[in-house]
Amino acid sequence: MLNFKENILQFIWLHKLISTTILQSVSGKTIEVLKFGDLNKDSGPDFLNARINIDGITLAGNIEIHLKTSDWLRHRHQNDSNYNTIILHLVYEHDKNIEQNLNHNVEVVELKDYVSLELITKYTKLIESKDNLPCIKLLPEVNEFIFSTWMQRLAIERLETKTTRLHNYFKEFNGDYLQSYYAMLLRTFGFNVNALPFELLAKHLPIQILLKHADNCLQLESLLLGVSGFLENYVDDAYCMQLQNEFEFLKNKYKLIPLNNKLFKRSKMRPANFPDLRLMQFAAFVNKHPNYLRAPYKILSFENLKEIFTNDVSAYWKTHYSIDAAEQTTKQLQLGTSSIEIIIINAVVPFLFYYGKQTQKEEIAEHAFELLGKCAYEKNNKTKLFASKYSKEFSAIEGQAQIELYDNYCTKRKCLQCAIGRNIIEKK
Repeated sequence: MLNFKENILQFIWLHKLISTTILQSVSGKTIEVLKFGDLNKDSGPDFLNARINIDGITLAGNIEIHLKTSDWLRHRHQNDSNYNTIILHLVYEHDKNIEQNLNHNVEVVELKDYVSLELITKYTKLIESKDNLPCIKLLPEVNEFIFSTWMQRLAIERLETKTTRLHNYFKEFNGDYLQSYYAMLLRTFGFNVNALPFELLAKHLPIQILLKHADNCLQLESLLLGVSGFLENYVDDAYCMQLQNEFEFLKNKYKLIPLNNKLFKRSKMRPANFPDLRLMQFAAFVNKHPNYLRAPYKILSFENLKEIFTNDVSAYWKTHYSIDAAEQTTKQLQLGTSSIEIIIINAVVPFLFYYGKQTQKEEIAEHAFELLGKCAYEKNNKTKLFASKYSKEFSAIEGQAQIELYDNYCTKRKCLQCAIGRNIIEKK
């Protein structure tokens, strides 16, 4: 039984890793490969638009690849007319004559005589590896140029993935860039644990309402806490009662519907990450920098952005972690550097990249990538797997790329689609 998958044969054919272009079919005919064809990512034959020469006759058409010839029947190709255009059937092992091949004069070639068993073995070891990073032991041997170029490509790929969320906002909010950015930004202020309820809050409390009250911090706080449902319970505190009174008026004015505050998580969380405190940090940001929120697409330096997100919270929140006054502190409760960079990486950069692409203002999209390069390299459980490739010059570009690589290639064992995996497999 063959202990590898068909896709390794597709990979070998795609990258022309066979030992010769002059092949011998199982019937004894000589076949010259003139064009290997284009990999078909949809249904139908594996390679399209190929060209071969058989005994002086040139044929143009499609090529199908299987581990065994009998897989043709197992995949039910005999019932699919798309496979009537096959000009060549490639198999690793020929085990059965197929009537459809015979009827259409399709030659069958056994690839095991033309491909490297070492290459197949390398691939098999990678995908069967028990390590979280299948190539972790071989990573130091990967060509540096290939590694760095692939990191750049993956960083853009991750950015494009993040802009998918923005594009969904953009459609949901009828082409409103400002509301789309606000939803992404507020979601990011929730960090991982409260991202979804913060996003929901953005949809229940439009940015235009917040901006109307940007010059009044108390009203901003009452709107954010009130729509989040944190003002539903009575608290015997003068400041809290003032917030409740403000929100009662604004709720009626704008017909706002509060969320259930149980949506917001705080269990097993450090007080500095409590959702109501994060909302108050957002309120301070809106209060101090409303003009930035009105035009977030303007190109600002990394230093200016860090300054914009570094804001002192109002007096009550300088000593409280939460609205119920149960948790008190004397610590500085503004956003720290690492939190600000997370916001830049996950909200500012994707928005500028998306906006630049959508409006064909490439300088804005390029600036987004430059900002990513200014942010620090994040060392976490995923990026630490790439420790053998660490460099003092690494930034968030490589960090984001490595997270993308781990999430969408390594864990899915897509080594053949990965430049690093291909370098390892092809290396002699």
